[in-house]
Amino acid sequence: MINNPLNILKVGIFLILLLFLLVIFHIVVGFMGIKYFYGTIVALLVTFFCIFFKFPLPLSFSAFFGMIYVLEWHWFFAILLTLPGLIFVTPKKFMNTFNFKTFRQGYDFDQRNFKFYSKKETVKTNVKNDDIIDGEYKILNDDNKKK
Repeated sequence: MINNPLNILKVGIFLILLLFLLVIFHIVVGFMGIKYFYGTIVALLVTFFCIFFKFPLPLSFSAFFGMIYVLEWHWFFAILLTLPGLIFVTPKKFMNTFNFKTFRQGYDFDQRNFKFYSKKETVKTNVKNDDIIDGEYKILNDDNKKK
């Protein structure tokens, strides 16, 4: 199967338009959800501040409740439409929250500053672990003598 670059471009443009419509849907239904519980003035203020400060989390939650209480949809469909808004509306915040860089490459710290172990500072000993040393020993801390 040969992939035509124009078809791939068309699918990409379609997905971008679909996500744009999802954002508009979240804003409108989020406004309706806030308006249902708190009134028009609070809904206008929250919607304006969420768009102005680029923090759509209150709108996403209110969109969920707007779908359940205003549009009277089932909660499962409300979650299906709310989760992409939480993930794709704020991709940078999502990436920073889950920090995918450390999942791929591990923690990146400078090992030259750590002096816990280096090959130059090893100590060679002549002690063998298999030998038993015979002799008389003095017990330093014996709890039985104090009783």
